[in-house]
Amino acid sequence: MCGAIGRVTDSPFVKTLMDMLNIHFNVDTDYNIRPNARIPIAIGQNGEATGIEANWWLFQAKTESGFTYDKRYKSFNTRKEKLFTNRKRDFSYGRCIIPASCFYEWKGERYKIEPVDGAIAFGGLYKAWATDDPEKPHYSCSIITLPPHPRFCHIHDKSLPLMLTPEEIEPWLDESFHDPNYWLPTLESKIRFDLRTVPVNKKNPGEEIGEAAIIKAD
Repeated sequence: MCGAIGRVTDSPFVKTLMDMLNIHFNVDTDYNIRPNARIPIAIGQNGEATGIEANWWLFQAKTESGFTYDKRYKSFNTRKEKLFTNRKRDFSYGRCIIPASCFYEWKGERYKIEPVDGAIAFGGLYKAWATDDPEKPHYSCSIITLPPHPRFCHIHDKSLPLMLTPEEIEPWLDESFHDPNYWLPTLESKIRFDLRTVPVNKKNPGEEIGEAAIIKAD
């Protein structure tokens, strides 16, 4: 699973991606973003990418003060197989992109994984929840995860998050396009670009503590 991501806002790659996604509100650098955090995402609205804020946990529960994560469902990730069963409507009508500079996995050590030369556009799902103001829904999101990749199993042997290529961003956010089968090639477990992996401090993931290695693209 993908249970922590990082965002380095002074990275030129992250800046370029956020500009592409029309995320123009203030976003801080955060090396250790965990589920249910408020994060910037992009959805398709009126034929273009629209940057919004969302809770990183798809299923939300309403409280007296707003919304929080629904503890009954561990929904910060959505497995590929659910996209064609109980999450099919969300996949057809509620795709989003979650920008990041890196993500983290644990297998004995904590590893940072980041593109060698770029930012990450995670493919995800989003929901809009009704609030007292019909013009301002509450948004939530989830990162799609794929079956494990053999060259990634030494770091995480359960899954691989879906990372989109630049040419997939525009169609992914096309709210008029609803055929989930179109995305079958995208949902194959692939290393889509070269990834740098490095052990980091478990409590301070901004601190690298080991030797980096490269996982080459398929």
